[in-house]
Amino acid sequence: MAEMAPATPQAQRRPGAFWALSDTWELCKRTVIQIRQTPGDLFSFVIVQPVLLIVLFRYVFGGAVETNEDSYANFLIPGVIAANAALISMTAAVGVATDMTTGIVDRFRSLPMSRTAILGGTVLANTVRGIAAMVAMVLIGLLVGFRPDAGLGEWLAVIGLLLLVTYAFSWLLAALGLVAGSVEAAWQMGALLWPLTFVSSAYVPPESMPGGLEAFAANQPISEVIDATRALLLDQPVGDHAWVAAVWCIAIAVASATLATMLFQRKVS
Repeated sequence: MAEMAPATPQAQRRPGAFWALSDTWELCKRTVIQIRQTPGDLFSFVIVQPVLLIVLFRYVFGGAVETNEDSYANFLIPGVIAANAALISMTAAVGVATDMTTGIVDRFRSLPMSRTAILGGTVLANTVRGIAAMVAMVLIGLLVGFRPDAGLGEWLAVIGLLLLVTYAFSWLLAALGLVAGSVEAAWQMGALLWPLTFVSSAYVPPESMPGGLEAFAANQPISEVIDATRALLLDQPVGDHAWVAAVWCIAIAVASATLATMLFQRKVS
């Protein structure tokens, strides 16, 4: 009687995409554990940075800003929430630069795992910071006079959109972190997002800016996200801001993920 070939274990017959997603999830959990072990970094991005922005614009500049809202807080808080969803991605640049300079990537490469998961796990974990930041800023906003008028559907749409923003810009900053070459340079690369958030509709209406700057501020991706967030939370007509913002984020995510993967493969090859 001929001997039967040993059966291939079920786990080994799963497609490569399954293992790539599994590895990404495991490295995401690794980064989340690092976040829990360094609460100071989370506190600075989730509490200190947004509070400083809110206090500065709400109580220092707010009296000089003309908006179409009854309360400047209702104009400001959705803008800060949306802008900070992009700023949170700065930590992705730092995380990637840290992994590249500490030798941990070489250890990961020696394991039977997907290389793309090394970047993907860091980017995915950044959405955890984004969720924490959203909750903190809504609570802070309520304390300074923010009064949203959104139902459950609108809140879910805002959460989904802002997580997409954080995910997309985290890929962009991951690519910049690979270019930076050091943790210090990664922080400087991340700081490039600040001008983009200030030249937007977050803190003042773009109509108050000079002509060329007004056109840029009104149509750049972060402003589209801000306008969609503001309309959803204040129960105003959303128009095309939501789908335009989603298209921007998907395009940024795809282009940045492709670029980051190419840069990573080149660095580790």
